[in-house]
Amino acid sequence: MTAAVLAAAGCGSKQGSGDGKAIQLKMNVTTSESSVWHVAAKTFKKEIEEKTKGKYKVMIFGNEQLASGDLTKGIEMLFNGATDVDIHSSMIVSNVVPKVSIVSMPWLFPNGYKSVDEYVLKPGSPGDKLIKKEMESKGVHCLGLGENGFRQITNNVRPITKPEDLQGLKIRVPPITILMDVFSTLGADPTQMPFSECFTALQQGAVDGQENPYDTMRSAKLQEVQKYMTTWNYSYDPIVLSVSGKVWKKLSPEEKKIFEEAGQKACAEQVAASRKLDATIVDEFKKAGVKVDELSPESVAQMKKAMGPVYAKYKDKFGEDTFKSFGYTF
Repeated sequence: MTAAVLAAAGCGSKQGSGDGKAIQLKMNVTTSESSVWHVAAKTFKKEIEEKTKGKYKVMIFGNEQLASGDLTKGIEMLFNGATDVDIHSSMIVSNVVPKVSIVSMPWLFPNGYKSVDEYVLKPGSPGDKLIKKEMESKGVHCLGLGENGFRQITNNVRPITKPEDLQGLKIRVPPITILMDVFSTLGADPTQMPFSECFTALQQGAVDGQENPYDTMRSAKLQEVQKYMTTWNYSYDPIVLSVSGKVWKKLSPEEKKIFEEAGQKACAEQVAASRKLDATIVDEFKKAGVKVDELSPESVAQMKKAMGPVYAKYKDKFGEDTFKSFGYTF
């Protein structure tokens, strides 16, 4: 851990000492600075520091360094107030707020980003309201939703173009129950491990493959240690820009408005940058020698049909009406 991180982690936020110094806010970001996530982080920092005339200073810590690479610990630090501002995947948020994971159910959005814009990213949409309400109930304020994108799959064994191609493959997944269920149902061997260990595990053959959105794979240079990639858009992964309840309660009404507007602007710019980057990343992987396949509509239909047991399980857990709000009927 760097000296700067130790200092920040040790002293906490400086919430107004009365000596005119800036109030320092620690911002935790999972990914490295090369990731498109940092478009949101840097925009938020700029907006807050300018609009509050320097009253608040946002210190960005990438690579999950405040939590020593532990994603679950990182999100827990937001909820217990150890960090002040945070950008995490909604999947990691779901470790603390389980219902948030509904937006990442397999093949929930049949029309890709068009469906996502309608059901998740549009202000007041079912996903937007659900995530904000659920996080608020746990004491954290969501400022906006960005985009990690649709999750794709890579491996070193064979191309994946139909359900049976997943049989027996050891696939690294994050510690998310829904994803464990998806891959187990498809006959794979889902293996949880920190993402910081993924590159080495793939390189050494400890796992056969992994699943992640394009930018996460690119920023970790996984194209250097994977032979095959399938574009299958199996699960959508928004990112959540949030502020701890500890900080939110201390903001004046005017400051809350500044934070809300900064969050919305940061997320909008990040989503635009993320979508622009997607196509270039596929080309980058191809140039690196990765064989890229796109799942056919027929194979997608097979995959969705195989997910029946997964949806039945979460229908009972989240409620049929919640699924209907996303346009899904049983």
